[in-house]
Amino acid sequence: MSTLYLSQPGAQLHKEHDRLIVKRGDEILEAVPLIKIDQVVLMGRGVGITTSTLHALIRNKVDIVYQTGGGGHVARIIGAEHKNGRLRHQQSLLASDPLFALQTAQNIVYGKIVNQRAVVRRHAEGAEWAGRALNGMEEMIKRLGTAQDADQLRGMEGQAAREYFGLLRNMLRPPSEGGSWNFDRRAYYPPPDPINALLSFVYSLVLRDVTTACELIGLDPYLGFFHVIDYGRPSMALDLMEEFRPIVADSIVMEAVNRPYVSLADFEQVDLSEKESERDENEQPLGSIHAVYLAASGREKIIAMYENRVNDESMFNYHNQQVSYRYIFQMQAQAMARLILGEASEYVPFTVR
Repeated sequence: MSTLYLSQPGAQLHKEHDRLIVKRGDEILEAVPLIKIDQVVLMGRGVGITTSTLHALIRNKVDIVYQTGGGGHVARIIGAEHKNGRLRHQQSLLASDPLFALQTAQNIVYGKIVNQRAVVRRHAEGAEWAGRALNGMEEMIKRLGTAQDADQLRGMEGQAAREYFGLLRNMLRPPSEGGSWNFDRRAYYPPPDPINALLSFVYSLVLRDVTTACELIGLDPYLGFFHVIDYGRPSMALDLMEEFRPIVADSIVMEAVNRPYVSLADFEQVDLSEKESERDENEQPLGSIHAVYLAASGREKIIAMYENRVNDESMFNYHNQQVSYRYIFQMQAQAMARLILGEASEYVPFTVR
């Protein structure tokens, strides 16, 4: 099963018999059997879907996601919600248990840093600074168990993240056409440089798929144990995606830059003051702020790389099965559900060596 993306302005999704047809005017851009699709993503403005196609997708339990051109979440149509009320009730109770939340969050952060360390080891082996950096990450892993509360643990994770992105900068090659990526640190919104734009875009793809995994299993994506629970924040989905940030998203970014699959020409600078009409009514005016986003050519390349990565079923021997990352997303959501229901003693993150 796979994801169908509509990102070209003017594209519209139709259903003809048992096929999904992507058209722009009278031109057919893509055709795929409905049975092979489990998610449709409409990305950016100017893309659409016919009402009859929408109904057909819902009947066939196909997830429909609307995202901005930069990958930001807009809306999701999922049909009937999962009926596991007992799981969500227990999840809500445990989210208010500080000790349970801390112990689970420690395992989540452990998985993330172990996988960050694996990425550094793979991409920086032989570098003068690599040995010292790897030792420092190992020490951070040992310190996680000393955290007294969630805030202290978040401080440790934040320190590890700052150091890791400093290492990531050293592992990226300069643009093939010359110049610089101007990547100094991780900056969330708005992305000030191409690397941050890439990271944010791929993170949004991972988060979308992990949120889908939560909903398939019956977890409430908004009630997590590590990320602060707040309005509009999918804390559980963010918790579960932590271990996948380095080995899926960051690895894709490094491959895209170092091969190279992307260049500076695949990005565009946007004056956010020109996008005031897209602001939520509760957001403050941005003023004259410039941001960097993937252009259409860059989005197509990164989406293709992401789909290849998460659908490749030959990468891992997971529970004696050859499976894909997309399958592992669901298995990890299931592992969290077992913990919440008392069927497991701890959450074991997915890690690589």
